[in-house]
Amino acid sequence: MRTLSAALLLLIMIHFNSCLGQKERPILSNLSATKDSPLYTTYAAAMERSEFILDQGFHFMFYDPEKGLDFTTDKAGDWCLAFKNDTNFVYRLKDMFKPPVITLSYPDMVQYEYYPLKGVKVNVAFLVYSSRLALQDITFSNIGASAVEFTLYPFLRNDYRVFNEVGFNQEKKTITFTHEELPDSWTLAHNIPYVDKVYDFFLISDAPDQMKSFYGFKGENVDIPLQVDLQKKQKYLVWGKMMHAPDKRCTHQNPGPKMMVILNNDRSKLLTERAARWGNSDPNISPYGYFGIELGNFAGLKNGDEYTIRIFCPQSGEIALVKGKVEQLQDQSSKRQDGFFKKNDLPPMPSNFRKIVSETGSEIHLYGEQAKGMRYNVYRRDYGQDAVYKLIAQNLNRASYADKNLKDGSIYGYVVTAIDKQNRMSMPTHELTNISGSDFLADVKKAGQIKTNARDFARIVSFQKQIKLNQGEKKRIRIIRGFARDEKDRKKIYDLALSLMKEKLNQYRAANEQLFARVPPLPMEDNDLQLLYWSAFNMMRQVFLPPEGKCNYNYYVFSREPTWGWGHGGQVFHESLTMVAYALLDPHSAMDSQRIYSERQYDNGYINYRTGPYLDEIIKYNGELTTSAPWYAWQNWEVYKITQDKQFLKEMYESSKRFYNFYVSNRDKDQDGLCEWGGHAVLECVRDGLVAVWDQVGWPSNFEALDLNCMLVKEANSLAAMAAELGYQDEAQSWKEQADKRAELINKTFWDDETGFYYHVDKKDHDFTFKTKDDLKRQEIIGFLPMWAGIASEEQAAKLVKALTDTSKFWRKYGVPSLAADDPYYNPKGYWNGPVWVEWNYLIMDGLIQYGYKKIARELVERNARNMISCLKKDHNLWEFYSPDEQWGGYHKTYIWAGIINRMLLDVAGF
Repeated sequence: MRTLSAALLLLIMIHFNSCLGQKERPILSNLSATKDSPLYTTYAAAMERSEFILDQGFHFMFYDPEKGLDFTTDKAGDWCLAFKNDTNFVYRLKDMFKPPVITLSYPDMVQYEYYPLKGVKVNVAFLVYSSRLALQDITFSNIGASAVEFTLYPFLRNDYRVFNEVGFNQEKKTITFTHEELPDSWTLAHNIPYVDKVYDFFLISDAPDQMKSFYGFKGENVDIPLQVDLQKKQKYLVWGKMMHAPDKRCTHQNPGPKMMVILNNDRSKLLTERAARWGNSDPNISPYGYFGIELGNFAGLKNGDEYTIRIFCPQSGEIALVKGKVEQLQDQSSKRQDGFFKKNDLPPMPSNFRKIVSETGSEIHLYGEQAKGMRYNVYRRDYGQDAVYKLIAQNLNRASYADKNLKDGSIYGYVVTAIDKQNRMSMPTHELTNISGSDFLADVKKAGQIKTNARDFARIVSFQKQIKLNQGEKKRIRIIRGFARDEKDRKKIYDLALSLMKEKLNQYRAANEQLFARVPPLPMEDNDLQLLYWSAFNMMRQVFLPPEGKCNYNYYVFSREPTWGWGHGGQVFHESLTMVAYALLDPHSAMDSQRIYSERQYDNGYINYRTGPYLDEIIKYNGELTTSAPWYAWQNWEVYKITQDKQFLKEMYESSKRFYNFYVSNRDKDQDGLCEWGGHAVLECVRDGLVAVWDQVGWPSNFEALDLNCMLVKEANSLAAMAAELGYQDEAQSWKEQADKRAELINKTFWDDETGFYYHVDKKDHDFTFKTKDDLKRQEIIGFLPMWAGIASEEQAAKLVKALTDTSKFWRKYGVPSLAADDPYYNPKGYWNGPVWVEWNYLIMDGLIQYGYKKIARELVERNARNMISCLKKDHNLWEFYSPDEQWGGYHKTYIWAGIINRMLLDVAGF
């Protein structure tokens, strides 16, 4: 059993002793980071001031020249700041006199400075005080040679949905409003509590000159948010992937795909991607390459109705056609049909359609560019009635139409299609609505011309404050944003916000400095590696939440900003691999995170697949409960080696022992000493999508599992080490014998001397053939686990390293892919068929070190780090996985297990 490396152990001990009298502030308090620095810039409240159900984080967008210094959110709107003097309106970075420099950054706070105007320096401290409150403390300094005067515009911008119920209170210097945060289908299906209507306030310390709300930022059409009825049952949902190629989903955005749906070839009614969703809030066009449409929006839908769905990708110019017939219609029916993009054979969509709404609101004039030989159909949707666009004018010879039949108070949406000489109909235009009003930039440029504030459907709420500074003068303003569950809760949160108006922020910086002083320094001089190292600790700490609900200990989620269902539900073993790095920052909370599993462990040793404050995810499949890959005893042993907490070791030894016994008792169906994945085996095995063997050969339970049995060897050896540490020598010997016996079976069963690699085998006869000869000989990343588990002989390890360092297979520019690059199923941006998963590269690194391949281990870590650094410089985030071949990260960001790069850097620092 390998212990912590001597170099790392010595480093931790030296650092611990130096911390006793440490005066120097941590690196994160002494930054000079620009947009080109690999710094993680997402922020959420400190663990002790956080909660699960209503929890708002922010991403600092300080690096895009076309955008402002915004604190963005996934659903709550973005927090922005703009300036105007006599000659300039300054919002975008590229318009600023000097760009921002970050001087301090911790999980819950950031400090930065910049010069929006010549002679005006701005210092900002941004603190996410709690899950419900965040504040900006802003100091303006006149460092010029004369007095300056400018107008300050703090504003919120909602591009997700809208702000409703907007109200202004000049006396309290407050704007109140509501916004929606709709739960996704995973959250609904797992009965996770949520708040879908949030009661907000925006508060400023100095009396504003004006408070306003707007329908848009810069003359945009007033878009109506996707209508969602969570209480209404799904009727007939057609959904599927949008595919540009067999292994390439359409994930294009800005602009993203458009959709048109017709029933029974009847052109008098149509649906678009803006059709209402029932029973869930999933978008009709997903950024992850899926579409969906509720055909129940067509009144009177019945069995036998024929539907035609066209999906147009404006970035490729291609179109996908999905046709079918309604069958087995009943409540909550759904039908999957993937769409494949091909050459577009439709006429071009009408271009540059705009609107003019009369002052009285009684009519709307639509007009666009006239295309030769085209006629036009106009469709209207009454938002008070249904989701269907109905034909109100057809075969128009001009690209113009006036609708004079608008009812008072009604909201209408319009789309236009073009008809060519062959009677083919184009895709519809973007919807135009009959809502009109001034926009934010128009009001900034021509103040006072706004007709009325937008009470509902507002995209912008804004303060306006005139500031005058004499030479050398400073002015300080504090702005707070709050989030509440209801009106009563908003009053409570508002009162707390008032107390924060004069709160000194040094205490929050000091608390962070004290926490991060525990982290051992990275003994590498490269500044980019240093920022990656500290950024990863920031991210790991940030996703921790305090005890709540069923959790009596602190726990983590995968991401707090953005949030999505399964990423926000709770912990799972394979994410907890990160504890071998996180424990260096906070040993106590790392141990408590592991206790989340043991406190809900079944009497028979079973542990949930996923465990959270409001979640016990067991996923019953074929009569079995799904658990998670057995990395449990090993994780607990690794955490103990850092913490040296004997009480934790005693608890976790008993829990780990029971879990191991559950596994070997329930996952060896043929009783041959080798285990297979069980429950929902694709989920249980971790590699839960686009796995070459699962997709092209067979279901995981059909095979003796190489990866699972390697994990069980590591578990047994970890249990042996735990038992020996506790003085249970007989038990330690028994565990060691079990590990050795399984290791011998692995080498006998899974090793292929011909190719020098390990593979799964058919459960029935232990060969590499399941359907066709040698179809199980797919070189996947799991083939290297016998080195991590200490199973391979020196000769076998040499052959594995040869395959590992083959540039046509695994030795790619940015790390080891999950599938060999010469496999036909390889896709560097797929899922488990190509991308680099950093925590699995950690296992490979660990195996290389065990077998003495230290230089290769270091090079592997450097390859991983290079891509992570490049992505941090580009979008200042840490991703679920990375491309092995180019600088790219996807698909989910702020992902906890990317933090294991820290342990990798420390482990190879001395090589």
